[in-house]
Amino acid sequence: MMHNADQTGKSRQFSLSSLSGAIAIATAISSTAYAAEIEEVVVTAQKRAENLQDVPIAISAFTGENMEAMGVENLTDLGKFTPGVEMNNDTPLQPTYSIRGIQTGDFTVGSDPAVAVYVDGVYTGRGAGAEVPLADIERVEVLKGPQGTLFGRNATGGAIHIITKKPQADDTTEVSLTAGNYGRQSSDLLLNKQLADNVYGRMTVSNNRRDAWADNLAGGFNAGNQDTQTYRVSLLWEPSANTEVLWRANYGVMDQGSALRSSIVPSLQALDGGTSVFGDYALDTPTIEDRDAFGTSLTVTSDFEDFTFTSITSYSGFDAHLQQDEDGTSLADYKFGSANFDDQTQFSQEFRLNGASDTFKWTVGASYSQEKLEHLTEAYFTSGSLESFAVYEGLKGNSAAFGIPQDVFDSLSQTEQEDMAVQVRQAMMMGGQEGLAVSNFVYQLLAGSGQLDQALNLGAFGLTGLTASQNLNPQDMVAQLMRGIQPWVMADAAWNENVLNTGDYRSAAIYGDATWSLTDRMDLTIGARYTADEKDFTIETAYQNILPLTLGGPVELVNLPAGYPVQGTIMLPTVDAGIPMGLAFFNNGQPMLDSELSDSWSDISGRIVLDYRWNDDVMTFISLADGFKAGGFNSLNFGPGVEASFDQEDVVNLEIGMKSSLFDNRVRLNTSVFAYEYNNLQELDLVGTPIPSYNLRNSDAEGTGAEVEVQWAATDNLFIAGNYSYLDTEFTRFGYIEAIGETAEDAAARVGQPRVSTPENKFNLMAEYTVPMTSGADLVFRGDYNWTDERIGSISDPTRIIEDYQLLNLRAAWNSASDRYSAALWVQNATDEEIAGGYGGTGAAIGASPGWRYMPRMYGADFTVRF
Repeated sequence: MMHNADQTGKSRQFSLSSLSGAIAIATAISSTAYAAEIEEVVVTAQKRAENLQDVPIAISAFTGENMEAMGVENLTDLGKFTPGVEMNNDTPLQPTYSIRGIQTGDFTVGSDPAVAVYVDGVYTGRGAGAEVPLADIERVEVLKGPQGTLFGRNATGGAIHIITKKPQADDTTEVSLTAGNYGRQSSDLLLNKQLADNVYGRMTVSNNRRDAWADNLAGGFNAGNQDTQTYRVSLLWEPSANTEVLWRANYGVMDQGSALRSSIVPSLQALDGGTSVFGDYALDTPTIEDRDAFGTSLTVTSDFEDFTFTSITSYSGFDAHLQQDEDGTSLADYKFGSANFDDQTQFSQEFRLNGASDTFKWTVGASYSQEKLEHLTEAYFTSGSLESFAVYEGLKGNSAAFGIPQDVFDSLSQTEQEDMAVQVRQAMMMGGQEGLAVSNFVYQLLAGSGQLDQALNLGAFGLTGLTASQNLNPQDMVAQLMRGIQPWVMADAAWNENVLNTGDYRSAAIYGDATWSLTDRMDLTIGARYTADEKDFTIETAYQNILPLTLGGPVELVNLPAGYPVQGTIMLPTVDAGIPMGLAFFNNGQPMLDSELSDSWSDISGRIVLDYRWNDDVMTFISLADGFKAGGFNSLNFGPGVEASFDQEDVVNLEIGMKSSLFDNRVRLNTSVFAYEYNNLQELDLVGTPIPSYNLRNSDAEGTGAEVEVQWAATDNLFIAGNYSYLDTEFTRFGYIEAIGETAEDAAARVGQPRVSTPENKFNLMAEYTVPMTSGADLVFRGDYNWTDERIGSISDPTRIIEDYQLLNLRAAWNSASDRYSAALWVQNATDEEIAGGYGGTGAAIGASPGWRYMPRMYGADFTVRF
């Protein structure tokens, strides 16, 4: 079914008919059979190995085997089935991770993410380096709520920890092949070998290719295809019974088309041959996603009599090129493309000591990291794009000038406003008024900034004491501007801009965390971390384009001083001039911006947790924790009245939870309720006048919610699991920037509104049934169902709603008796739901908002052989 970007009706009730029916039948059949136990999961959320059920933190943990059965390939797939979590990597080089509604949507390098991603204990500072294929993975831990004590800065929302498998003391070879629709071809090769009595090696090679699932009607290139190769190698050396040295290295190559974004504006879809978000598309900016990434780490662990020492040293980096079509059309009059080039390296060192006795467990540590980066942002337009932008901005500012009452225009949704702007633009073209909107816009811009007076010095014509902006008839001047601008707009001349950033970020921290056993059943945990961040940052950009101006001819004098000797209409000499200007990086009228910036932030974050074990099977806990994310810099532009840097953000979270293993460990029930307050939330938005630009402002927000996870080993053959999350978020203060045209009234209107991309309800259900065969082999049938509530899809337009959706994945697998061979048939999005991932984006600046979708139905087969 089609999902309209602006439909605001009630969410449909999720349907479980087919899957719940199958579960009911399976449950009835199994009621007399012997029940198995749920397997224990060991996690390292508190920097030491513990049973998941003993950790007083809300955690969703997934083993590698479980993710394979779910058909999970990346973190986005995992996020769909994790309560309270949303992950989107339609653009793998700019992924977004949201835990309990906390995320940062900044695609530049001036800020840091709000959810920390770790791979084998090493923090990955940029999203472009965080997306790794989930092949040969031991487990993934998703820690919810601020993790400032043990995981440090930039974990205000939580932390995601990916743990790869270590080399083992055996010789193993495993080959996995996958084939599917849309040309899907994937392969994984695993080699594990014992090289000596105390040395073990492991290597993984992964390859993933898939074609685009829709056609580009404009031709020339594809979007949304995949092509990645990843190589991992690790060596484990055990020089003594108490010491382990583990070296890891990885290298990855990505060379594919970027995300498929298509226009959601009906009139633009029609002009583009009937494209849609859920069908074929038409783009004119080639989509590119290239990345070469590498990383290496050395982990040394030594056990002493009273403590364990751990050292993790790492160095990593990547070169990346991301290019996208921001308007979602192939129309030259709406061309808006962007490109980001990144060169990043990062070094980190952590030292940690762990100790434990019967009544006391403790961890102390220190860490240091340095990140160096260079980031180039480019934007591609045409002179026709500037006309489309001017029409859209003109309607928003004075629609009556176009014959449309302002209250009527203001009552429309953003998509309807953009659609009306397209229709007005087309009518102006048919009426020979191409370039009129730009001429009006340029006149107001130049007159307001004084640039018009500089370009046309009336004193040089003998008109002393007069200014062009005050004493020349505006209509005459617009008509004169039209002479040079109209042919320029009609030619759709190229208009490209760029801005360069560099950064040198350092962070140091010390931390400690201790757990006391107050009684046999009650533990008290107290932890704290001191973090100090320093950042050096540069921004360099200049106006790289010239607006052609041809002035001269008859013009009426207005607003003349009393008794001025010249009256009526005069003839101005012809003046050919050009005005430097920026559309993407306007800089508030500054023709050149070249700044070196420095700032620092520090914070003490901590946690206090009290847990009580009612018996061997049930534990409850209450925790108070806070997290800290360093401030940063507006990367694209800033100007008078707009701060170059923005404040750090802090969050405080109160949580009450329960973890239980019931009925002889046949049922696992974990629940939590939480409430948090967010101060100085860093929000990126497209704001400002006369030309909108991206700026980060600080706001406040709060959230409350609840999560439930259930696992049930109904029989030896039937396993059922489900989870539900509820989340209610709202702004309690919305920051506004007066210097770029925002008002206190605008900000007040946003107070009480929910955060973007945070569904209120989310529900998952899984059932897996194993059929033993007489040969010793087995068949495994599995279904995974997800329902996600509607949510706001655009920060600039809270009425733009993404509809709720449901997702069903099915899998049937066969495993040989020797476990040497495995084969599976699978289908993802089995009902071929048309699911919108998001609406809006930078294309909204010119009235051409795009949208993107989740993948349509995907099906295929896996085959694995082990030697």
